[in-house]
Amino acid sequence: MNRLLLSLVALVAMFTFNGCSRDEKTALEEFKKDFASFKAFAQEKKKATKMDEIPAAMKEMVAKAKAIKTDGLPADLKDPWTSAVTGMEKITALFNDMPKDGKPDPAKAEEGKKAMEQMETDQKKLAEAGKKYGIEGLDKLGD
Repeated sequence: MNRLLLSLVALVAMFTFNGCSRDEKTALEEFKKDFASFKAFAQEKKKATKMDEIPAAMKEMVAKAKAIKTDGLPADLKDPWTSAVTGMEKITALFNDMPKDGKPDPAKAEEGKKAMEQMETDQKKLAEAGKKYGIEGLDKLGD
């Protein structure tokens, strides 16, 4: 009885685990589609956003970027994408925390500078991945 129960648990776990993971080809196809949708959203948002709406627009763009699934993607795409989204999140938080007089705390300014430098590194890696996997626009996340 215990063996049967153990076998069933193992079988369910195996199917559950395999059901959660996508194969690389499917993951890439879905990422391309989701990224194209994200880029179109970001471009439209950029055109339609007034200065006082920038913080809210940035939050929306980060939320959209975070919603893009990365499971099953090759590491040379997944890792810089995840890092870039984290950088976008940090920069958005810093921007939203900026004092009304526009003079940031020097420590926050340094944190923002580091986040921007990391995003530049991520952007270069994303550009390489974009060429490799045929994904247009990965080299221009901020545009």
